[in-house]
Amino acid sequence: MKIIFKAVLSGDIKVFYLINNKIKCKVLDFLMPKITHLGGALFTITFALLMLIFGGDRFKQVGWEAIVALIASGVVVQIIKQMVNRKRPYQTLDRVNLINPPFCMRSFPSGHTTAVFSIAVVLAANFPQLNLLIKSVAGVVGLSRAYVGVHYPSDILTGALIGIYFSHPLPLPPPLYIYIYNHPKT
Repeated sequence: MKIIFKAVLSGDIKVFYLINNKIKCKVLDFLMPKITHLGGALFTITFALLMLIFGGDRFKQVGWEAIVALIASGVVVQIIKQMVNRKRPYQTLDRVNLINPPFCMRSFPSGHTTAVFSIAVVLAANFPQLNLLIKSVAGVVGLSRAYVGVHYPSDILTGALIGIYFSHPLPLPPPLYIYIYNHPKT
């Protein structure tokens, strides 16, 4: 088991360096720090609240779904971060291109990636014509987390999977599911 873990960790570091060092260029140095904020709490929560507050019936419904997905996935991410307590790449590796260090020192899993995938899957399910665009943006946000030097690829992949899981109605307890997903239109 230790051999498998070491192999996965070694691959994780190699892919991190590929993203963080090999594809580095001035254009991405400018874009990635901006793109990465699309997964931040300020953007994702504000986006969901704006749909909820200012949207018509359909957007209010999507806003509720996004809020529930963000809260549920966010709680799980924070619990896992506390349990695993993995240091960020720039804290443990050499030659890391670090752009805007985060205030939280725990790396696993990526909260930004979780949040952006929570919202992306909700949006894509409700607006299937935008599916490819929405999920592509979420993927680039995840990639940006390694590019700016704050997450390993496994942090990003795990964050994406958590976001995807909690963006579906199945994990909700039945009374909450009935209220949020089937409340009467006003």
